[in-house]
Amino acid sequence: MSFEALGKDVLLEILFFCDISTVLVVSAINQALRRIALAKQLWLSLVLDPRFRDALDLPPPDRGQLECLSTKELIAVVQNAVTGPGESTYSASITTTSFQIPLDDMEDCPEAWLLPGARYILLHSTTQHTLCTYDVWSARRVWERPVQARTLCQVDLVPGGAVTRIFFVQTVDHPNTCTLHVEEVDLTTGASHELFNLSLGSTIFEVKPCAIVGDFLLGTVLHSTQTLILINWRASIFVPLWRASLCYIPMSPLSILRFCPNAQLIPGHILSTYKETSPPYAHFLAVTPLAAFSDRWQPLTEDDTVLAAQLEAGYTPGTIPIKNITTLERLEYNHWSLTPNFVTAAPDTLHAGAYNISVYGLQISKRPPRPVTLLGRIGNLITMTARLGKVSREPALLSYRFIPEQGQASSKLQLVSARRVSSLLQTYGCPRAVPTLSGNSISVVYRQCHQRTGADAA
Repeated sequence: MSFEALGKDVLLEILFFCDISTVLVVSAINQALRRIALAKQLWLSLVLDPRFRDALDLPPPDRGQLECLSTKELIAVVQNAVTGPGESTYSASITTTSFQIPLDDMEDCPEAWLLPGARYILLHSTTQHTLCTYDVWSARRVWERPVQARTLCQVDLVPGGAVTRIFFVQTVDHPNTCTLHVEEVDLTTGASHELFNLSLGSTIFEVKPCAIVGDFLLGTVLHSTQTLILINWRASIFVPLWRASLCYIPMSPLSILRFCPNAQLIPGHILSTYKETSPPYAHFLAVTPLAAFSDRWQPLTEDDTVLAAQLEAGYTPGTIPIKNITTLERLEYNHWSLTPNFVTAAPDTLHAGAYNISVYGLQISKRPPRPVTLLGRIGNLITMTARLGKVSREPALLSYRFIPEQGQASSKLQLVSARRVSSLLQTYGCPRAVPTLSGNSISVVYRQCHQRTGADAA
């Protein structure tokens, strides 16, 4: 029986479970499937899908207006949403939707982070020692917890989901202790409970949270040196990875500094960059399955002496299981090696299960070979003097799409684009959702791109 013989209703029900990319591919196969793939009710479902909207930081939809649009206009809504306000063309315009959260009971200006999806915002008051979450759309305080003033955190929230896990690290000077904590919060009801708690003493000087995904935490631990570690909080085991390099970058309009090393987590994998230890000393992006560390897990203990010894005996980049089990990509721009500064990852809005990975770094220009003759050296000196002041360390952004292993198909890491950027702001583009402090409140402004059609309802 052919696929088309299943019947229109059955095929349409199947397409309701597909992502946008699959629907577009199906519409291009043949005329019969194209008519089904262009059904208005299908595209209305895709536009309203919370996973799609949250992945793009979109405001709440107006279902009534969207239902008045044609299939062509609904497809335009998707195209405009994916394009984003930072990449709009002359034929498009930008609209904004704003929500305000009163902060009358807070004595200070709290640190703030929009959670993935931009519907919820996490606030940290350093004077009142509280960590709380608000629903931006309703200005309702969902959750609150007392914390220490010196608190750093990372959040795990799947697009379209309503349950988040917050990984935060608290440091107390007297006595000198550091606590790693994971709290699970239902963003609908506000109910929460503790999943993991570990206290470390004076031997461990500092811990910085880098990421939380599912059962896994990624962070750096400072003892005699700084080590990147991977923790399975559910099993209370960990594996030391390698000596960590640090990079602090501004990630919020409220001037919050977020910790961002050259490593990130996505479900089932760790993303990292590393440099060859022998010529030509090229840099690589590595996507390693967490299963690669199955024989290296160690019990996590609160005994500082034991933990410090475990970290000292940790692994270096040369001993991490990279080859044969890792998807590798050489980091280059215009055929020149790129020295990475940081790596980011986000779910692909069009391909379910895929991830968009960005690597920001510097393209280092090489000097020409040193001439043997005196005249040659003079010529090079003149050339170098003429070029004095020109950029020799040019920032660039490499964008990849990673599709994890599915069935018999192996994982795929594909370079999507490579471009030169002039600044860190250009790297991130224009944010779709921006929190700003306004008096004793915080406003969240959603920016949307739309063409001059009925697609304004996006």
